[in-house]
Amino acid sequence: MSKPNVLSNYREHGYAVLKAAIEPSVIVAVRDEIQSIFRPLLAHYQIDNGGAVGPAFDVALGELFRRDMDGYLAAAKATQLCPRLHNLGSGELMVDLVKSFGIERPIIAVRPVVHIVSDALQVPGGYHRTPPHQDWRSVQGSLDALVVWLPLVEVSQQFGALEVLPGSHRRGLLKTRPDPFGNVVDESQLEEDQFIPVAVELGDAVVFSMFTVHRTGIEQRPGIRWAVSLRYNNAVASDFVEHRYPNPFVYRSQDALLVEGYPTQRDIQQVFDPE
Repeated sequence: MSKPNVLSNYREHGYAVLKAAIEPSVIVAVRDEIQSIFRPLLAHYQIDNGGAVGPAFDVALGELFRRDMDGYLAAAKATQLCPRLHNLGSGELMVDLVKSFGIERPIIAVRPVVHIVSDALQVPGGYHRTPPHQDWRSVQGSLDALVVWLPLVEVSQQFGALEVLPGSHRRGLLKTRPDPFGNVVDESQLEEDQFIPVAVELGDAVVFSMFTVHRTGIEQRPGIRWAVSLRYNNAVASDFVEHRYPNPFVYRSQDALLVEGYPTQRDIQQVFDPE
């Protein structure tokens, strides 16, 4: 957990790196479950039979992206709903970690985000590596809200490292410019040479204020940089209470069927009476 000097540095610089904060086996289990979401599609296209791991899995995923980008993107979105990932984000260990940074009563601000970064998975016309931004603009929660960023693989400066701008959290909410990503900070307000890449290993955690400007580093060797981020508000923060717990995220279903004519009665019967 956070020690007093770590908390002091966090308040001054807007971020902190916690070494060996989580048992690496827990992180590996989360990564395995996330990657398992892609495996049925890989098998469907006969790209892989379920045995690929590490770099071989990254290559297989690149092939899936080339054959069926929409299917890949749908699976990538579904990874955010993995039970192990949610268990990690809401578990006692993570709640205690967040509390140690002054979040007296943590509540989850938004569902976990899975970051899958590779030159081989760049969507045409979309954003690839995240440009400089502040998470608070999209979350709009308590002013002390924070992010816990967890690598699912070892991340060096040459492998798409998270880059932070120390002290930027003290500047308040910065002006943004239009971008496919959304809330991108206008670069005229930033000092390019002041960004710091954060190298981390499995089990490390990077904690930063939602006002800290950060981005994905440009340097990346071949392969996929896997990471997840968890966001927390403070339910007893006076500003959050005064504003009646604002939440810009809207989750709702739609009545129209996403797959026309599906399911039929026979489709449903086969679930309960397999042939």
